[in-house]
Amino acid sequence: MSETNSTPRFINFAIGIIVLFLAVWVLILGRAIILPFMIAAFLTFVLEPLITILGRIKIPRGLAVFLTIIISFVILYLIGLLVYSNVQTFVEQFPTYEERLVSLLEGTVSSIEEIIGQPISVDLWEKINWLDAIKQFSIASNVVAGVGTFFTFFGKMLIVTVFMAYMLMGKNNLKAKIFKAFPNNQANRIDDIIDAASDKIQKYLSTKLLVSLITGLISFIVFTIFGLDFAVFWSIVIFLFNFIPNIGSIIASLLPVIFSILQFGSFSTALWLLLVLGILQFIMGNILEPRLMGYSLNLSPMIVILSLIFWGYIWGVAGMLLSVPILATSAIVFERIESLRFISVFLKGEV
Repeated sequence: MSETNSTPRFINFAIGIIVLFLAVWVLILGRAIILPFMIAAFLTFVLEPLITILGRIKIPRGLAVFLTIIISFVILYLIGLLVYSNVQTFVEQFPTYEERLVSLLEGTVSSIEEIIGQPISVDLWEKINWLDAIKQFSIASNVVAGVGTFFTFFGKMLIVTVFMAYMLMGKNNLKAKIFKAFPNNQANRIDDIIDAASDKIQKYLSTKLLVSLITGLISFIVFTIFGLDFAVFWSIVIFLFNFIPNIGSIIASLLPVIFSILQFGSFSTALWLLLVLGILQFIMGNILEPRLMGYSLNLSPMIVILSLIFWGYIWGVAGMLLSVPILATSAIVFERIESLRFISVFLKGEV
């Protein structure tokens, strides 16, 4: 009898594993369409309050959506143009930074040799042509390859904008369609899930947007005071990477610090910059953001890291940016579906 009962369970488990692998395969294969759709969905959450404000001053929703889309498109276009021009300038000036890096390496080795009182593998050191080695590493070409052409960026941005326009226009009719498509009890449950997810994700993304914007602006002032090259570019990097949970703010702070070593050829300046950025990130992430948000998403840190790795593997940096909103939405949905409630328990940090 036990063998008979265990057979269907094994089949269900096997089917579940197959479906999971197929889902991951579809997410990777359909990245060109699914990723812009997901970005548009979460941008819709961010922009909905602006449309609501425009509606309160008697602007029709269609016109409000059109104005919002135009403003968003212009902002995204300007940011993309700014980032791309900074990357091109960096590539042009990269040989200068290569020379500084070589000098810094040689100076560091000389200092270590003075401290320990003996040379470090002199023969091996002299055989290595450090400049050629760095050029073969081809940082500049890797940066360009990572950014891609501006036209590629423009095309992706256009797809996101089109998806976003349809979502914003159709959001008003969504509730009516749900109640027309499902019985009242089921429609109420679906509507409750959508409202709860919308409220939490909208609050999270809006707060994160504001905190990241303030952090980026203060970082720009700090970079200007230190005289760091590409201050605007590094500020945008900090703004974007702050959306990545846990490790985003660390990476965002380390990148300009490492670059400052190349620019100034000094570790002392880099340490001071790291200290200032560290204090800024601590205040923003641990004091300002919790106060503005007013609540915690209460997600398990371990699950957040796993989600970060999973979505980062599938969709790259964009997936890392979307990992927490996707996880939070999943937790809200699972919590309101009886058969899936057990999953939400494991997603939460504290029960």
